[in-house]
Amino acid sequence: MYQNILPQNAKVLINSESINLAINKIAKQINQAYQNKPVVFLTIMNGGMIFAADLAKRLDFDMEMDYLQLTRYGHSQSGGELVWKYQPEANLQNRHVILCDDIYDEGHTLAAAHAWCVQKGAISVKSVVLVHKKHSRGYANYTADYIALSIPDHFIFGYGMDLANKLRQLPEIYYLTSTKEHLV
Repeated sequence: MYQNILPQNAKVLINSESINLAINKIAKQINQAYQNKPVVFLTIMNGGMIFAADLAKRLDFDMEMDYLQLTRYGHSQSGGELVWKYQPEANLQNRHVILCDDIYDEGHTLAAAHAWCVQKGAISVKSVVLVHKKHSRGYANYTADYIALSIPDHFIFGYGMDLANKLRQLPEIYYLTSTKEHLV
């Protein structure tokens, strides 16, 4: 269906069935942990929006939803300085926070969001990510609490993650077999 918009060197890394199974599994774990607790579910935008929407529909406890926008990437494929674009309006004081993001690459974004939530008075802060990228570049001193999928070190896109600010809407996760070719 999306062949007309995909780069020629794009390959499916994780299909939509595998994504759905992983989300179901992680939702079950989160549901067990958060019953009868005051919860704020914070999506890290823009990448986390599709995963967060699909995960939230599987959570069966009362929660307030909001979002934050904090980025290290801008228009590049590698991380730079952290930039806050939007801070949530939800009151985090005496509440449990679930941070929801698309990818744990090096962990700096999640670490900064976690610290901010603690500063705002959250009882606890846990993070859930769709994808954990395995690599040897090093990580922040932070680990995601719930990880749906682990992958090798590929530049990935689709299912919320972008390629040159496009293709977030794809229902599967893709990677480029060669990044030397034009991206899009």
